[in-house]
Amino acid sequence: MKLLHELSSQLLLGCERRPPPPLEGSGELGAFLQALARQGGDQESMLLRQAGSLAICAAAGYAPASSETPAPPACPTEQTRTPDDPQLLATLQQILIDGPDGLRREAMQRLASCGYCLPPALLVPALTLGGKNRDLRPTLFPVLGQRGGWLAALNPDWSYAIGANAPDIDLEQWEHGSQEQRKQLLESLRRNDPEQARQLLQEGFSQIEARERVSLLDAMRIRLGPADEDFLESLLGDRSKEVRQRAGGLLATLPESRYGQRMAQRMAACIGQERKLFRTVRTLEAPAAFAADWKKDGLEENRAKNESLGERAWWLYQIARHLPLDWWQKSTGLTPAELIGWVRGTDWSEAILRAWHEALLRQPMTDWSSEFITHSGSWGLQIDIFELLALLPAHESERHWLAILNDKLQNHTRGLLLARLLAEFSERQAAPSPDFADRILAEIRRLASQPASIGRGVYEICQVLPDFVCLIPPTNFAALSDAWALGPETEYFSKTLAKVLAIVEQRKTLHQILR
Repeated sequence: MKLLHELSSQLLLGCERRPPPPLEGSGELGAFLQALARQGGDQESMLLRQAGSLAICAAAGYAPASSETPAPPACPTEQTRTPDDPQLLATLQQILIDGPDGLRREAMQRLASCGYCLPPALLVPALTLGGKNRDLRPTLFPVLGQRGGWLAALNPDWSYAIGANAPDIDLEQWEHGSQEQRKQLLESLRRNDPEQARQLLQEGFSQIEARERVSLLDAMRIRLGPADEDFLESLLGDRSKEVRQRAGGLLATLPESRYGQRMAQRMAACIGQERKLFRTVRTLEAPAAFAADWKKDGLEENRAKNESLGERAWWLYQIARHLPLDWWQKSTGLTPAELIGWVRGTDWSEAILRAWHEALLRQPMTDWSSEFITHSGSWGLQIDIFELLALLPAHESERHWLAILNDKLQNHTRGLLLARLLAEFSERQAAPSPDFADRILAEIRRLASQPASIGRGVYEICQVLPDFVCLIPPTNFAALSDAWALGPETEYFSKTLAKVLAIVEQRKTLHQILR
């Protein structure tokens, strides 16, 4: 009995050391205890009378309410089926506890596609996992069921799952959150309500520190539309150079924007035609002077000290980088390969190729990316082809990756190349084709079996291989499960291999039962 325990503690401490608080009982017992307290006398006697009364009540079988808080509403009847296969349930539990995120996503997606929700025994680990990992929430929500939503309302740490289909947005973070939290909130709002997100950013934007203004502007890329144009135009006069450039980059991706039309007019003035022998050729000439109105659009007249471009090339580069790539194709009627060939024959190739590279990163286009990956090594420009590979669809990037592995890029060991490949597919959750996966797994098998290769990328492979294995098609399971010829020098790879084989077995269970 809680009241009797409180009295016992009070009597042991003594009334001089801690004055006794009034006992708050309920019902007739509470009224009786309060009446005893009003009888007067010293505090010790009053406490002893109350303790004796409670002892008699306890001996008579009195059972006080366990809590003053009203009982929660009953859980609604579950409308979705729950799986009951013992092997599947054990596998799901292992995946939730220590599986890679890619495997967790697949498990939840397969459950949902088969019309199942998580069984009651797995809801607590699933809700706890979602509380720690925001990226997993979209795949968890569909399998929480009625009971999951009911549990979420009982624990503040799980409140994110209440109304699982509603946007996960807390506007309090805008006022009191960190810079990263504010950016995440703005990104969430842009996905669900771009208008509200823009208004939130617009209010007091000038009072935000410049570095954060640049970071928050990145969120405007999400669902960018004509309604954002006026706000972005106003930022072309911002006191921060980085903000002006970021606003110009966003306007450049907005079709038919006033900013884009001004840039197109400036570039059109640089392109002409001339007769050469018996044919007409297209020409390109950089601006001869920096126009007075260019600065209003965020163009800089003076180059940085470390800039390799000359003055006129610098102006041309700035104009060109703010034009979408499809403008060049529509204006000239040339393919990306033909445009690149044309520009390389002019005096301004470095400026235009650099501008096209920036535009490509801003608005990826498969044909342009392929041309840059294939030929950029001969242009003398600092271009990260791995960054371009990530812009391609998975099936298209496979072709380039195989060519890279065959050619062996300078300053990259085979192991490091394979590690970059695995990381790229894992980061974008792209499933490789069966033939490509077989080729890559064979390369890893060969590398791991050679003692001389240890330390040349194998450690990096170990970090990303489990995530990659979560993506490979089921037809590749057999190749992974075959015996691996590993020596004592590859002990740490053996640990990764054990984890990989466990993932394969778990995926087999998912695919066999959840079909």
